[in-house]
Amino acid sequence: MLKYKFDPNIYYIGRAKNFQNRLKSHLKSTITDRFHKFGNLVGWDKFEFSIIEICELNTQQEREDYYLQKYIPVLNTIFKSNLSETQTYESLYDILKLKQTNLDFDNKYIGITIYLYEYIDGHVNLNFKTFASINALSENIGVARETIKVYLNTNVPFKNYIFFTNKIDDCELIEKLISDATQGLNLHYNIAKKIWIYFIESDGKISKIIFESTRAAARFLKVHHTHITYHIDKWIKGGLNGYYVFSKELNNLELEKLTELSLLRKTNNCTVWAYNAQDLELIHESFNSMQKAAEYFDVDYRSILNHLDTKLATKKGGQLVLLFSKELTKLEKTELLN
Repeated sequence: MLKYKFDPNIYYIGRAKNFQNRLKSHLKSTITDRFHKFGNLVGWDKFEFSIIEICELNTQQEREDYYLQKYIPVLNTIFKSNLSETQTYESLYDILKLKQTNLDFDNKYIGITIYLYEYIDGHVNLNFKTFASINALSENIGVARETIKVYLNTNVPFKNYIFFTNKIDDCELIEKLISDATQGLNLHYNIAKKIWIYFIESDGKISKIIFESTRAAARFLKVHHTHITYHIDKWIKGGLNGYYVFSKELNNLELEKLTELSLLRKTNNCTVWAYNAQDLELIHESFNSMQKAAEYFDVDYRSILNHLDTKLATKKGGQLVLLFSKELTKLEKTELLN
């Protein structure tokens, strides 16, 4: 923790495997986030240093995240906390604008050199590309100019890209600042995610289609993309108009569960007629669902489902019965008795 000597409520929480090197990076940094602006303004000699916790390197980020979420230090980059009820700003746009260095956009996309870096799995690829303007960058990567303007110099990645107007000098420090900046922000929505859609045919065959994004799946089903978001990974009877939407490929056990769910949707609300297998007399007046029939015979509904319309007798409630989804005609009874 680096704490301002004259106000105990103003402090910064960070992590380092070599504190001396990290402190030098902070002192030399030209980054203009909240912490460095304040430090350069009041003077770095106005801070005192203390250790919160010593831990293994492989748990360092997890422990730092814990302290950031718990205390929300005012000098760390602004973020929303997932673990507390604090919500400082109403929208991602507001947060990004507060993170952003003041930039002069009066020259309408001209004369602003942009450094484009890739940010994947928590690490910055230092093989950057440079562009002479936001417009040139926009055309190259297919991201709207206004989006680039909002994310520029915020230390917040967009679709595995991160945009700066200066070259990165200290990769480790930038990765720390990115980690700070993205705390509590739900950024997954701007990364295309594969969608698996399953459909159960009338004969029980399972059809599967894979889409590269939520919007592509929504276009196929002719629904708004929010419908996909609502139904994804939810085992809802009937799915979305008969289609079941998942964020991953189902294994064999999950496919069996899906088939059972689909059959339940198709037959659970159907009327069930139960006949005595010896004389085909109705055992009970018709049941208005499989579940009601199952309750009457004190069995699981799957037992009713598995024998429905098979014309095969099964023992239920101490007697042999035949189960059908419709009432038998006299001719059908005669044929069965024969």
